Amino acid sequence: MLKYLLKRFLVMIPTLIVISALVFIIIQLPPGDYLESHIAELESQGESIDPQKIEFLRHEYGLDKPLWEQYLVWITGFVQGDLGYSFEYNLPVAEVIGDKMWLTIIVSFFTILVTWLIAFPIGMYSATHPYSWSDYSLTLVGFLGLATPNFLLALVMLYLANRYFGTSIGGLMDPEFMDQDWSWAKVKSVLEHLWIPVLVIGTSGTAGMIRRLRANLMDELRKPYVVTGRAKGLGKPGCWLSTRCASR
Repeated sequence: MLKYLLKRFLVMIPTLIVISALVFIIIQLPPGDYLESHIAELESQGESIDPQKIEFLRHEYGLDKPLWEQYLVWITGFVQGDLGYSFEYNLPVAEVIGDKMWLTIIVSFFTILVTWLIAFPIGMYSATHPYSWSDYSLTLVGFLGLATPNFLLALVMLYLANRYFGTSIGGLMDPEFMDQDWSWAKVKSVLEHLWIPVLVIGTSGTAGMIRRLRANLMDELRKPYVVTGRAKGLGKPGCWLSTRCASR
């Protein structure tokens, strides 16, 4: 096991290097750089440009160096945790993505949690009660979840949340908490907004997991060890979901 993990880790290193090089090359393919785009934007607005400042910034951020040297500087800083500087927000990139990363982790965690809590019981019930009316009904719900476009469901959920619950739209918290430190009021605001993306993102995932669980469990229930267990007196699969099997 240790040998396998070590081998996979060693393979991961050149893979990441190749991917990072491809990403860097794709970013550099368009003509010019950020400073040239910034100069063009300022000129279109009629603002003056200080050539000395532009040259200073170009030298400061290594834009006057060859591409291979820019890549080495970029990848070295990335490994050390230096993600560069955001001209858009006038902040280090690490600070810009810090709060967003935590919010992304929170949304992903609750989405996975809700998906599992809903999909596992429904998938197990459908597998142990196949071709019943309840199975057909749950299958219909699953197909509706797979067929509903996420962007359409998001628009409907945002409208309902704003219309009937007064929830502000456009973010995971009320606008007044955007640049504030974390507090109980900010946490409550996040929880108030959280259920919308969790339901929207988790709908298709839940429906797909229900179908996979049902198919896999139905296949497993036909395995010889299950048939042998039932022949020796083991209760019918799914009896724990019904009180009618208690006396069997």
